[in-house]
Amino acid sequence: RAEGFTYYTDMSMWDTFRTVHPLYNLIARTEQRDMIQSLLKMGEQGGYLPRWPSGAGYTNSMFGTPSDIMISEAYQKGIRDFDAEQALALMKKTALGPTPEGAKFSGRKGVEHYLQYKYCPSDLMEKSVASTVEYCYSDLAISRFAETLGHKEDAEQFRQHGEYYRNLWNPQTQFFQPRNAAGVFVDDFSPELLTYLDFSGKLTHAYVEGSAWQWRWGVPADADAVVGLFKSRDYFVAQLEEFFEKAPKGVCVTPNAFYWQGNQPDIYAAYLFNHAGRPDLTQKWTRWILANKHNTEPTGLDGNDDGGTLSAWYVLSSLGLFPTAGTDRYELTSPLWERSEIDISGKKLTIVAEGADKLPYIRKVWLNDKPVERPWLTHAEIAEGGTLRYEMSKEPIRTDTK
Repeated sequence: RAEGFTYYTDMSMWDTFRTVHPLYNLIARTEQRDMIQSLLKMGEQGGYLPRWPSGAGYTNSMFGTPSDIMISEAYQKGIRDFDAEQALALMKKTALGPTPEGAKFSGRKGVEHYLQYKYCPSDLMEKSVASTVEYCYSDLAISRFAETLGHKEDAEQFRQHGEYYRNLWNPQTQFFQPRNAAGVFVDDFSPELLTYLDFSGKLTHAYVEGSAWQWRWGVPADADAVVGLFKSRDYFVAQLEEFFEKAPKGVCVTPNAFYWQGNQPDIYAAYLFNHAGRPDLTQKWTRWILANKHNTEPTGLDGNDDGGTLSAWYVLSSLGLFPTAGTDRYELTSPLWERSEIDISGKKLTIVAEGADKLPYIRKVWLNDKPVERPWLTHAEIAEGGTLRYEMSKEPIRTDTK
């Protein structure tokens, strides 16, 4: 029974935690609070926070525990009218051990191996690389949540867990690569091979809905560290540019090994340039995606919208303000509109970008008449509203800031 909130279900959170719920944290905060209350009610009645609730039960679709990320981010952004201690306890329940056999929720499959080896071994479980990355993403969100609540030991424990993805980085190949329990990277490795087209079954032990290229960009909530794994920052930038340059040029629902707007694992990739000191390339490629990967035709998306995931990406990117899911950070990019207004719980944030339709790059940014010297803002900086003003440019401006 829902008392004091509206009950929501049918949330494809493996998709929606990346863009839809971050958008709700801006424009639908009451509804977001109610969705969290709904998840906690499900956890109270079913024993676990769901991953993809449908109707009155768990579906166990996809993998990981994205509700951790969704709840943590909302709390960091000031949505706190729910039992945070209950939420943390439910997060820890699936993060620190497997669900019992026969449980209605599958939890984190192979989490016992993840905790023992500090990565998911490819010879002990399927989806080893993808699971490691997703579990780490959730653990970093739990760490931030626990830190905000003042639980320092939990925060440190999950911060350490959240770095386990680095143990699958092969410095020789410069990819996240399947690794067995003996610590040996799997030899039979094809970074351009797609799981969709993997009729040999070579990749079922490693990736999900994508290629090694698409899973290469790691955990967005730890993006600075991901950049640091590459042999140099310039190499990271060059490889990320290649990832976009080899993508299909228009809307294409056919799976490919490179950037695919219809695919969840790489949907944040264009914003990684901000973390590598090249915000001009974030501006270049977000504008390219907006122009080439979205249109109003019946086939106007690169894939399934997945509960609004692609639509929310478009809305946020076109505003020039893109949230990093699981954190309080917003990446800045080139707005598509000359003027936008966002109602954040009654506080109006006005975004102004004169000439944005013809000028795709950012020269300077001001928030409430104060210069912004980095390509990102925190939620606290915009929560009270005000004016975010972009001075636009026809040509890219190299700043090397991050």
